[in-house]
Amino acid sequence: MGSQKKQKEKRKDFVKPKLKVGKTKPKATSYTELGFRAKAIGIPEQSITKTHTSRETFDHYLSLARHHSHSTRREALAYLQAHLPEEVDSSLFTSISPLILDPTPTVRAAVLSLVRAIPTSSLAPHVHLISLYIHSGMTHLAPDIRADSSKFLLFVLKAEDADIPMQLVTRSWEKTLHCFGSLLGWDLASPPPPGSSIPAGSGNWNKVGNATSIDRIANAPGHLDALSLFLRLGLSENLTPEMQAQREVPVYHADTTKHLIPRNATTPYARLGLFVEDKGRRWTAVSSTEDIGARYQLLKGMLPGILAGLDSGRRQGGEIGRKCKYLIDFLDKAKSETEKLQ
Repeated sequence: MGSQKKQKEKRKDFVKPKLKVGKTKPKATSYTELGFRAKAIGIPEQSITKTHTSRETFDHYLSLARHHSHSTRREALAYLQAHLPEEVDSSLFTSISPLILDPTPTVRAAVLSLVRAIPTSSLAPHVHLISLYIHSGMTHLAPDIRADSSKFLLFVLKAEDADIPMQLVTRSWEKTLHCFGSLLGWDLASPPPPGSSIPAGSGNWNKVGNATSIDRIANAPGHLDALSLFLRLGLSENLTPEMQAQREVPVYHADTTKHLIPRNATTPYARLGLFVEDKGRRWTAVSSTEDIGARYQLLKGMLPGILAGLDSGRRQGGEIGRKCKYLIDFLDKAKSETEKLQ
């Protein structure tokens, strides 16, 4: 009896089950369940704001400003603008300043929007770095980058802190004027031909670098606005009534002026090269542009080319003509006032 029961149990392991239509196939005894169900975990203390304002996340998006994709660069700049810290360090300016020359217009627009959102106190120490890329944009081969360079320049010149535009005026006066000559197609270095006051190549409003005349005419008003503001800041003193009253009432000894260095010699010992590494550099009496007289001395050599270009633009009429006429009148007035001071 017992042996028959054991044999029946052994045969049961080898019996093939009969499958019926519409019935689920029975699972093997060695079957392993592989299914799973996901459940969400809610954390009430979790905060998205804390994550976004962390320094690690900000630095991550700062690195994305150099990404190869222009859409990623644009989105990174938008994030940086939305999460600007109260005190901006130099790493931000080092990352975004090269984007002034970005080939994508939307990225350049995002950079301009970002620098406008930066506090003035944080912007002042980095004007020199920004101006380097602005000058590079003014002489760039791409017409659209040259066109946008004036927008960045106007932003610096219109800054609320007066020290910011004056840094550009005093430190980069000559360089900026030469960049304007390249931007507007004026030859500021060539001497005027015999019997003419117009330098060779000046006043060429038909072509600027490799840009067509259509591109130049469309962007000329913005360039002239930047040039006008730059010249007004450099050649006007903008004295307040209190400063003017102090100037009219001298508070020093009457013979003090006899012992002062002349106004037109702002750096009388610069020719000795005591404070430069390059001893072979040629210095002039107007190497410094800290005052109006010195800036006008540098402008005087470029004035024929500037006036020739402005006169050519004035003859075109319209908005360009009005702006050129205003600049011509301003330069004539600045010339007379500066010569009175010297």
